[in-house]
Amino acid sequence: MTGDELADIRKRLRLSTLRFGLALGYSGGDVNINRTIRRYEIGDKPVPPWIARLALMYDRFGIPQDFLDEDENLPEPDDDHRG
Repeated sequence: MTGDELADIRKRLRLSTLRFGLALGYSGGDVNINRTIRRYEIGDKPVPPWIARLALMYDRFGIPQDFLDEDENLPEPDDDHRG
């Protein structure tokens, strides 16, 4: 999967890089999660196969609501991408 394909999936899901990263299982500081997802999207870092498979599943079937409900204090989804 290319970074552009990953970004397209994230945008179709209408998630920020932070919320998408959390849904993919990333943890830690918000800045690090954002940076990791952005590095995949701009091609600085290859998208790991397990992230690609999970992103494709989310694209086809959606993200389980309880994955998103855990993050109630996060900002609303936006279209942040490559600045």
